[in-house]
Amino acid sequence: MKEKNFMIKNKLYWQQLENYINRFDKSEIKRTSSSEIEEFLNLFRTTSHHLSYVRTHYPNSKLEKYLNTLVGNAHHHLYTAKKNPWYDFKKFLLFVFPSKFHQYHLFVFSSFLVFLFGLLLSFFLVLNDSSYSIFFLPQNIIDTIDYSFQPKEWDYALMSSIIMINNITVSLKAFVYGIFLGIGTLYILFVNGGILGALTALVYLNGDLLKYASLILPHGILELTAIFIAGAAGLLLGKSILVPGKYRRLDHIIRNAKEGVSLILGSSAFLMIAAIIEGFFTPLPIAPTVKLIFALLTCVGITIYLHPSRS
Repeated sequence: MKEKNFMIKNKLYWQQLENYINRFDKSEIKRTSSSEIEEFLNLFRTTSHHLSYVRTHYPNSKLEKYLNTLVGNAHHHLYTAKKNPWYDFKKFLLFVFPSKFHQYHLFVFSSFLVFLFGLLLSFFLVLNDSSYSIFFLPQNIIDTIDYSFQPKEWDYALMSSIIMINNITVSLKAFVYGIFLGIGTLYILFVNGGILGALTALVYLNGDLLKYASLILPHGILELTAIFIAGAAGLLLGKSILVPGKYRRLDHIIRNAKEGVSLILGSSAFLMIAAIIEGFFTPLPIAPTVKLIFALLTCVGITIYLHPSRS
């Protein structure tokens, strides 16, 4: 076939491929439908075949140079498309994480029960005899508790960062300690429940419970939810060691560790928000009822966010 006839026969394919390349150069790929993507791939393959034919039959021609450039540009868009990390992260937070939460909700509920057991045990022990608080709280903490909860000097940014690091550390421990057959995770959950229960009992005996609740709940609902989720990740890891099921134990550990990391990443987002609330909102000299209303709103927000209909 003569070169001119070959060009007339296939020129439409090259023009269509060139149109797609121009669209992609203008960052319009997001508005490209799946059927158009499939057409682009077909055009790319067809033009690549044409280039091979031209190299054999019309070497060093202008047509060869044109098709070589055209295929090169198409190849660039096909294999070097850049991912949008913000889009991936947003997708993870909006859809993947809530889905993981529901997939492992029984582990989350188990974490909650262990934490609740520690909280109730310490609360009633200290309520019956305040000297038992030493088993759950260091003596230096007990001695420095200000039951009047008067506002103090507060470096908002510094305290927020310290709180964030501390909470994420606790969550990571709850996850990583799951490697000890899940017992380490149970320990972390029980101890943290015991601390909160003992502190609550001391405040009940000596201080203003309403003001105490207004200082704990605005950030505490998010914080505790995150810790329960981190505990679920640790229990999941422990289960993979104890009950590998049909998988090889090592394969099951790796698989569940990856699932646990997904839970930890989502819970870390909760902890960051909780730290900002605790660092900037909780210390504000406003009425306790306002803070409790805010806490209620965070509870409603979490419920909506984690609702099964969204996953």
